[in-house]
Amino acid sequence: MTTMRTALERAFAGIMNAATPGASGQSYSPAAAAGLAPSPTIESWDAARFLPDVLVQTHEGARVRFYEDLIRGRLALINFMFTTCTNQCPLATANLVKVQQALGDRVGRDIVMVSVTVDASTDTPAALKRYSQRYGTRPGWYFVTGRQQDLDLIRQRLGVLDRAVDKTQHTGILVFGNDATSQWAATPAQARPNTIVRSVVRLASG
Repeated sequence: MTTMRTALERAFAGIMNAATPGASGQSYSPAAAAGLAPSPTIESWDAARFLPDVLVQTHEGARVRFYEDLIRGRLALINFMFTTCTNQCPLATANLVKVQQALGDRVGRDIVMVSVTVDASTDTPAALKRYSQRYGTRPGWYFVTGRQQDLDLIRQRLGVLDRAVDKTQHTGILVFGNDATSQWAATPAQARPNTIVRSVVRLASG
């Protein structure tokens, strides 16, 4: 299998390099966070080959396969978070709420949003449901948990897992792509909502 220096990783290598490590997590430069970084490069990437089809559980309690049930054939937005985070997760989630609102009823139809916890021991489906309710997220956005090793595998396959640091050091990257066309890209999850939406719509058009 190809190493994780895949086209997807190369697509957001510049975004990662623009990040400035913070005392309690990875924070992005003001320009990147404001969506002023260059538009994400769209690359071809076969998600079916790399994304694990592990069993996860949604905030509604449904048990689903990560790739087959959530991602396959859809345009997907994937980020990583944990409910007790007090640094970038609340900001990223609030920002993605605006993205969901702008995308309207396409989310839940041909677009899916998936937030994967990095803290399986704390983030039960009930905890994730309370978190989603706190932000008023709508149908089509799934907060998922599962076995820690499976969640770590998802992060590893997306190239955003660093085993040398703790969960507070997770990246604030939003990975998004059109599984039907195998086109994927990434951007800071705190980029301007309209910037994210434009990039997502660009992928939706193929």
